[in-house]
Amino acid sequence: MSGITFKRNLLAAITILFWFAQYVYIPFLTPYLLSLSISATVVGVIVGAYGVTQLLLRIPLGIITDIVGNHKIFIIIGAFLAGTSSIMIILFGSPIMLFVANALSGVASSTWISFTLLYSSYYDKSEGTKAIGLITSLMNLGILAAFLLGGVFEQLGIRSLFILSFIFGMTGFILSFFINSETAGRTNVTTASLIKVMKNKKLLIVSLLGGFVWFLMFGTVYSFTTSTAKELGATGLQLGVIYVLFSVMNIIGAYFVSTKASNKLGEKNIITLGFILLAAYCAGIAVAPKPIWFFPLQMIGGFGAGILTAILMAIAVRGFDADKKSTAMGFYQSIYSLGITFGPIVMGILIDHSSKVFSFSVMAVIALACSVFVLAMYKLSPLFKQA
Repeated sequence: MSGITFKRNLLAAITILFWFAQYVYIPFLTPYLLSLSISATVVGVIVGAYGVTQLLLRIPLGIITDIVGNHKIFIIIGAFLAGTSSIMIILFGSPIMLFVANALSGVASSTWISFTLLYSSYYDKSEGTKAIGLITSLMNLGILAAFLLGGVFEQLGIRSLFILSFIFGMTGFILSFFINSETAGRTNVTTASLIKVMKNKKLLIVSLLGGFVWFLMFGTVYSFTTSTAKELGATGLQLGVIYVLFSVMNIIGAYFVSTKASNKLGEKNIITLGFILLAAYCAGIAVAPKPIWFFPLQMIGGFGAGILTAILMAIAVRGFDADKKSTAMGFYQSIYSLGITFGPIVMGILIDHSSKVFSFSVMAVIALACSVFVLAMYKLSPLFKQA
């Protein structure tokens, strides 16, 4: 095995373990919290804690990574927190600690900057979009594995899922020490250069679009979709299948971005299609009368989310010098953390004060509005005309 192949495979394994630890209990988290007689609004706040710490840390971590130039240390920290944040639930087992643990899990996810950029460094610059598509697919593969095993182990109780999260997270933590210390060298990051990166109009627009993607996913897929399905009579096994189908199509969607077919279709059409698929997903969940309807809907939503998360991340860092990519990625991921934070909060408030039909319909309208905005940007803005 060549050196570069070993590096790719090692980081691929750590990525899968990392995201497994982060998501194995997610399908059952919202129903569990609601079973404790917690209001949907408070549940949204607890789920949103995952995004709060990311919102606060993504940009600083991106800047620090650019200065230090070493991704290994951040990957080690991320894997460690992915495991320890879940074991806190076993040790303390209270809703308050669940909030704290979810916030720490968000700290772990903030280190995703280093995963993506280190993996991209294993490919030629001309293969940047391909590399992002592949690492996004690996992320979703870890999430898929989490949902598959999670659906099985949930029969033993939700505590077993937190134990699984700890085991996989700490395994990734141990493997992280075998990463070669990839150092790009310390860079002269100045206030002026940072402002220039964060004032980049194209980066700002793409980051906002990414924020809406995660707003839609965390307001529906990763929070209230499962509780809606459970209210319609879905079993634990069906909830697992629902998430598996979403993850499978998410992987396929992310991988599709790295193919020649995607290049022929073009960025504008790919992004527009992604938002239209998410709109169809949200509208379908709003009116679904039985859990079985969720199966094809999850596939539609999963594919749309997969292509959007991969292609928007690739566009976000395109055109930046190597010593500014971490800052650009940190800015992008910080902005989309707004979506992770406020998606479940807004959805919880909507559900408490209206109905799930209305709430999911609002999400569908937001997704459609994003698709129209994308078409307008690529037609009217010189920043996007050349893409």
